[in-house]
Amino acid sequence: MTVLYPNTEVMRMFKRTFLFLVFAYLLLAGSYYSALPEVAHELKGAARSGDAEAQVILARKYFEGDFGSHDPVEAVRWLQRAADQGNADALNILGRFYLAGVGLERDAARGLALLKSSADKDQPQAQAYLAYAYGQGDGVERNAAEFLRWTRRAAENGDARSRFNLATLYLVGSLVPQDVPEGRRWLELSADQGFTEAQLALGEMLIRGVGQPPDLVEACKWFAIAGTKGNPQAEKRLNQIVEYMTKEEMDEAAHRANVWLEINPGKG
Repeated sequence: MTVLYPNTEVMRMFKRTFLFLVFAYLLLAGSYYSALPEVAHELKGAARSGDAEAQVILARKYFEGDFGSHDPVEAVRWLQRAADQGNADALNILGRFYLAGVGLERDAARGLALLKSSADKDQPQAQAYLAYAYGQGDGVERNAAEFLRWTRRAAENGDARSRFNLATLYLVGSLVPQDVPEGRRWLELSADQGFTEAQLALGEMLIRGVGQPPDLVEACKWFAIAGTKGNPQAEKRLNQIVEYMTKEEMDEAAHRANVWLEINPGKG
């Protein structure tokens, strides 16, 4: 098929299309940092009064150095106060700190116990970690049934990587009966959350026409979105498939990608 314009021009077109989104992000970031002192004062007041969610946010800010320096010990102090109230996010983060020995002495058993408590409260990242632990035998005995159970629960609660993992299990028929439509459904959910591996896999499915006719326009959309994060595989596949697309199809793919990025700021 005749190439209607060179690949370098295609990439320039996408970069021009998405540049304004970066500019908008910088404006928002500037507004955020100018208001930080006032926000910090209110946040500390809420945390001291016993607001568990505020305590978790405050812990993150101490850990990330938003108050001048990286302070994991102070982060742990606030996480512990929130965890004592049963906050699922605090239990998850504190559990990971115990596993890694961040801000306190490493204690793998304590860390896993906290993660289990968080997972039982339907915290998706804690559930995803338990799936990983059972799948790898990390701190627990390897158990395929528990791996699948926690992967499914994490996926159902919105964890993007777990949705990608569950999609893969359905697509290849591992631990579950092969079900391409169900695998595609989980893959689309993960891709729509901005998970790059899912976007690449979905693009490949669309090119190959797995379970439905090939759709180069939609595939191009997902490769373009993944490419905005600098993924070299996405950029390579994008350059390859435009060889088989018309200018109108490329314009439509760019439009779809741009709409997705506008609706999902920060995920691209």
